[in-house]
Amino acid sequence: MLGLLACSALIAACGDPAPSGGTGPDGNGDGGASAREVVLVTYDSFALPEAAARSFTERTGATIRVVASGDAGAVLTKALLAAGAPEGDVLFGVDSSLATRVLAEDLLEPFQPAAVGQVPDPLRLPGELGELLTPVDTGEVCVLADAGWFAARSLPVPATLESLTDPAYRDLLVVQSPVTSSPGLTFLVGTVARSGDGWPGYWQALRDNGVRVRPSWDDAYNVDYTVSGGDRPLVVSYASSPPAEVVFSEGARSEPASVVIQDTCVQQVEYAGVLRGAPEPELARQLVEFMLSPEWQSELPLTNFVFPVVPGTPLPVEFERFAVRPAAPQQVPPDRIGEEREAWIEQWRTILE
Repeated sequence: MLGLLACSALIAACGDPAPSGGTGPDGNGDGGASAREVVLVTYDSFALPEAAARSFTERTGATIRVVASGDAGAVLTKALLAAGAPEGDVLFGVDSSLATRVLAEDLLEPFQPAAVGQVPDPLRLPGELGELLTPVDTGEVCVLADAGWFAARSLPVPATLESLTDPAYRDLLVVQSPVTSSPGLTFLVGTVARSGDGWPGYWQALRDNGVRVRPSWDDAYNVDYTVSGGDRPLVVSYASSPPAEVVFSEGARSEPASVVIQDTCVQQVEYAGVLRGAPEPELARQLVEFMLSPEWQSELPLTNFVFPVVPGTPLPVEFERFAVRPAAPQQVPPDRIGEEREAWIEQWRTILE
């Protein structure tokens, strides 16, 4: 899921994560060494909703400590290696393309918060996965274009996924590797959904048209994308990146620099689950439940630049104006992804690496 923009410029909470609380176990405001804590294991660019975290502490007497390391895929791999003896209590950031991997190694304990009934069925996982993973936020992975770059050259912004292979756009696109990056894997899944059995041919065409592959979202967006000073005006990112460009410009922008190519979009949902063997299992369940509360859900748009999953959650004006909700994003059932993900990645590697 969906963490978005560079720690130095856009995600203020990417530094050393600190406990968010201020009250002790008895709720008297004395957050000393005896205070309980619940540990949230997640990816580097996750930004803790601070006001919601304080509310959680007020309710439970426990602070939230964030342990972050790498991309969502790397975090999940590390958690699987430590299954049964986890470094925390709650795992957050498993997305649609990775969900079935939690079934390996008995990683999570079953838990469905009462509030999950508010989440629309299309965002919830079926069967055993639905008992282990709770949807928390959603959005779309898409190709973004630097509108000013294209306007300055009188070159139309590509309108479709297929047009990215047109020679007019040679050497303009940067994507993330599905081997190491969650948005990279989601974008690959979307091309499979769109092209069917012909997807390898599509990637061969992208390769021949000069696509650049980078290991992470940060490398692609914050180094190579022209909006960030790079040389590629097309990048795989998120449909909610445009409001982030305005919010973090400190008044320099009144409009986003990027436009979303909606034909390229793939739906992504991020989930949370209680880690088996968690030191604080009851607090873990309370935190997962709290992630569907109005406090947590309402802070997500301007902390992590994602959409809340609970309908009716108010959106900030920046999201209302600039965030894009594609009408028909590509969607692939998690069970199919689970069955074919590794084969897709290996075939992709034979083409691009």
